[in-house]
Amino acid sequence: MAMIKSILDCILGPSTDAYETTARTSPSLASDIVTTIITGESIESIHKDLNEKINANGWSDSIAQAVLRGLNDAIQAGTEMARPATDALAKATEAAVGFAEEHPVYTTLLALGVLAILLPWVLEVLGFGELGPIADSFAARWQSTYAGYVPRGALFTYFQRLGMKWHC
Repeated sequence: MAMIKSILDCILGPSTDAYETTARTSPSLASDIVTTIITGESIESIHKDLNEKINANGWSDSIAQAVLRGLNDAIQAGTEMARPATDALAKATEAAVGFAEEHPVYTTLLALGVLAILLPWVLEVLGFGELGPIADSFAARWQSTYAGYVPRGALFTYFQRLGMKWHC
């Protein structure tokens, strides 16, 4: 019976009581939709959550307008936060530069530590894999410039050795 009602609603438009129910829940549904869009972890999770909410409650012009208003309000709030965020970034940068100037040894140790943590990831992104250069990567293109012969002690061999031994 529900399927026939859905088909009739699609052809003739929603019945008055269905429209009133949707109109009454529009603000809360729109708020849930905006929250999902803003705080969603991934596109897939956002898509799934939105499909569930819309399929359960239906869609109407009033919901669409409420969602647009909510997104507009969120953008305006973000715009208002842009200036304080820029100021905070400038202060943090200034403090970091000041620290680096006052403590060059600590800064060097920190930089080397960050490099040691990121290096395996960077090597993999560049294409220096555990079993050799990864096809269609920067490393593969670099290796092809040697025309089959990579000289001993070349920078390429150093990176490839790191990629083979020091993987993620």
